[in-house]
Amino acid sequence: MVRSHQGSPPFSRNIACVLLIAHAGSELNAAEGELMRNLVCILIGVLLTACVRTSTMPLAADTLMITSSAAPACGQRGAQEVVIRQAAIETIKAGYDGFVVLDGNSQSSVGIVGHTPVTAQTYGQATAMGYGNTASAYGSSTTTYSGGYPIYGGTHDQSLVVKMFRAADPASANAVDARQFLGSDWEKIIEGSNNTCM
Repeated sequence: MVRSHQGSPPFSRNIACVLLIAHAGSELNAAEGELMRNLVCILIGVLLTACVRTSTMPLAADTLMITSSAAPACGQRGAQEVVIRQAAIETIKAGYDGFVVLDGNSQSSVGIVGHTPVTAQTYGQATAMGYGNTASAYGSSTTTYSGGYPIYGGTHDQSLVVKMFRAADPASANAVDARQFLGSDWEKIIEGSNNTCM
C-alpha cells in the first residue's frame, strides 16, 4: 500500500492558474494590471510554501521506499532534504528508532515552460509654439517594458530505500537516529505535514 503525503494540488495545475491570471492582468489598464501582478506574486508565494509531494511504499516489514517530487524552486537539494526528513518521520511512525539508506535515485524534469506576458507603458510630452504663419513642435516619449520572465515547470524527484532498526538491534550501530535527526521538536514534526522545502 502506498501512502501519499501531498502539499498543494499538482504543481502544473497551479502554474496554469497563475499563467491565466497573469495573462488577464496584461489585458487591464495600468492600475488594474499592477494589482493583478501583485496578486500573481502572492499566488506564487503560496505555491512555494506547499511545493512538495511525498509517498511511502513498504517493501518489507522493516524496509520502505520513500519518494518526493518537488517544485522547481525547491531545487534538487530541497527534494533530497524532504525525502530524508520523511524517512526519519516514517521510521518513528513505524515504531523504529533509526534507519540506514540502502539505495537512492534522483532525476529532474525542470525546464522553461513559458514566459510571463510582456507589457509596455509609454509616457510622453510635447510642446508646440506658434508665431504668425510659423509653428514648431517638439516632444519626447519613453517606453518601459516589463515581463517576459521565464516560467519554470517540472519537478525535482528523489527516492530512497531505507531499512529501519530498533535501538536494541546490534545492526543499528551505523543507523541514523531518527529522533535526533528531526531535532527536539520531533513529536510536532511527525504530527505535521512534510510538504515544504523551505
